[in-house]
Amino acid sequence: MSARNKQRGYEHEREIVLWAQGHGLDCRRIFGSGAFKKVLGEDYAGDIVIEGLRLEAKRRKTGFKNIYDAFDQDDSDVVCVRADRKERLWIVKDDLMLKFLK
Repeated sequence: MSARNKQRGYEHEREIVLWAQGHGLDCRRIFGSGAFKKVLGEDYAGDIVIEGLRLEAKRRKTGFKNIYDAFDQDDSDVVCVRADRKERLWIVKDDLMLKFLK
């Protein structure tokens, strides 16, 4: 991973933490973003913990375009995706996620 991609990932994680804390939620970034879970244990898995929920943060320049297009298709609040032989994933926007967390 290039140094810039690592920095962009950290910036994304920081944005999430600041957003959550700005809304009064208990939120913290995991030391090393999960890189030390094998050494330090499951408490160090994932990127962020918001209100007890473990969160993995992903950022791509254009890799999620089809998801954004699905939201825009009918101004949807939730997009549900599933790959063959995998479980469903529910993707929600900030406002709805905030309602779920509170």
